[in-house]
Amino acid sequence: MTSGRTRRCLGGFAIGFLIGAGILASYGVYCVNKKSRYSPFDVGRYLILDQPENLSVTSKLFIRKNISSEIHNNFFLTKIVIKFGELLGYKLKFGEHDLPPNVSLWNAIKMLSRSKGVLHKLIIPEGFSVHRTLERINNNKFLQGEITEIPEEGSLMPDTYCFRYPTTKQDIIAQAQKAMSDFLEKEWPNKSEDCFLETPQEVLILASIVEKESNIELETIAGMYFNRLRIGMKLQACPTAIYAMVKGQRFPKNLTYQDLKYDHPYNTYIHKGLPPGPISNPSRKSILAVLHPKKSEWLYLYYDGRRMSKPVYSKTYQEHRRNIARIKKVSLSKVR
Repeated sequence: MTSGRTRRCLGGFAIGFLIGAGILASYGVYCVNKKSRYSPFDVGRYLILDQPENLSVTSKLFIRKNISSEIHNNFFLTKIVIKFGELLGYKLKFGEHDLPPNVSLWNAIKMLSRSKGVLHKLIIPEGFSVHRTLERINNNKFLQGEITEIPEEGSLMPDTYCFRYPTTKQDIIAQAQKAMSDFLEKEWPNKSEDCFLETPQEVLILASIVEKESNIELETIAGMYFNRLRIGMKLQACPTAIYAMVKGQRFPKNLTYQDLKYDHPYNTYIHKGLPPGPISNPSRKSILAVLHPKKSEWLYLYYDGRRMSKPVYSKTYQEHRRNIARIKKVSLSKVR
């Protein structure tokens, strides 16, 4: 008899508990759907759910973000409403989510069950050095972790990289390195006969110079450098002299004739042939320009220094000097 009475009491308690939970859940749903009497909710734009399966952790987060204001940020009721949402198929997803202002708790639960997470973008500009690229990666507040392995110059493909939480800084570097190696591996077998470089790394080196030289007529500029290499002439590329002095950091002044005399393995005004390595992260179009250079007789080029200005080519040094004098509007005697 005692055992039966105990079972009936326990059964009654369980039924009562379920009824009470149902009432609380119904109350929670009612509260979160009715118009709030309070000021607009202080909802952060970004909400990170690291443990959406942990009701206590999620409830505390919702209360901290003031998402459950309409139930007075009650911890127990918040847990009940989240659990009730799960029973209805609204399971919260891991990740970083974007919630609009003034969203109710119930609507927040529904949004967070459908959200794919916030998509961020990081742009690696064409011609950026590794130094400047890492600055940009480090300054991105949405990337996680620290950079543990410094990539080699020229190994990062300039592009727009999309990512979601919790992508790390090293993840982005690995993606950019893979994009560059995959592109070189794909395009190297298709190079033209006019590209007589022996390895993809040499292509990368010359492409990095072409990239820093201009962003127009890249095939012609690449062809001019091949002409110089063919006859054993120094490349005499100003960007290499700059790189020799600052190693990819910002150059704080205008290049001078004295700078061109700086003796360093990367300075192609001093040393013949290609420099030891790339001086920037070249774009796909610069790499393709080197793989498929345009035939010409040009050995010299000059332009007024503006990035978009059209290069002026010449076959001889005397013709080159005359072009400089004409463009700078000075006498020929003042041109070195």
